Amino acid sequence: MSSVFDQYKNAHKWMAIPWIIIIIAFTPQYFMTWSTEPWPYHLHALSAMAWFALLLYQPYLATHGKLKQHRKWGMIGLFLAGAVVFSALSIVPTNVFIGAVDGGQPFFPSSFFYGLVFTETIQVLGFGLAVIMGAINSKKSDEHAIWMISSLFFGFMPAWARFVMFPLLFLDEQTQWMDAQTCLNIGIPLFILVVVFVGYKLKKLRHPAILLSILFVFIMLFTIPIGDIEWYRELVTRIMKPTIPWNL
Repeated sequence: MSSVFDQYKNAHKWMAIPWIIIIIAFTPQYFMTWSTEPWPYHLHALSAMAWFALLLYQPYLATHGKLKQHRKWGMIGLFLAGAVVFSALSIVPTNVFIGAVDGGQPFFPSSFFYGLVFTETIQVLGFGLAVIMGAINSKKSDEHAIWMISSLFFGFMPAWARFVMFPLLFLDEQTQWMDAQTCLNIGIPLFILVVVFVGYKLKKLRHPAILLSILFVFIMLFTIPIGDIEWYRELVTRIMKPTIPWNL
């Protein structure tokens, strides 16, 4: 048991890095505009940030002999994880609206937003699966830890995508050498390397949590091609239109 805790004793320190990226990534498109953002965005942002804070705190408690507090906060974490999943799903249809009005030009084609409906939903479902598996394996410390860590890989993609596309905010319309797909082509392989590195360090490269993380993150590369499929665009528009308060 002690060897398992030793393996994750510095996990809480590494978890500070995602926080830095989250703050940078969401500053222009949320923190600076929070007063004009709709309630579903606030609900998702607050629940997600609370989850990442808990994900940072929990390894510290577990590896410092505070298992009673760890379990107590773990129960609260299940509530937070549910809030993250359902609030995320509630704002997915927004991408259909943005894609329909072509609101991402010049660097983000409408197909990017339509594609996000699929790829972000996949990430949300992966996050939910990781939390469920972590809860199921709550009495198996090693399994519990790797599944909970993998929830970071699934849940972190919206922040990471915005982070790697951060340079686009400072480019003008004449710029030809950078676009959303180029950012994905750079950022997704980098993130996969991080997942592989974590899996290697924890000696879990073949663990389902790591393999699924790699697969689901890899799918993000095809966000724009997926959004270009005409029948798919018509399908998600038909399904999600009733939930969108705007007239498409």
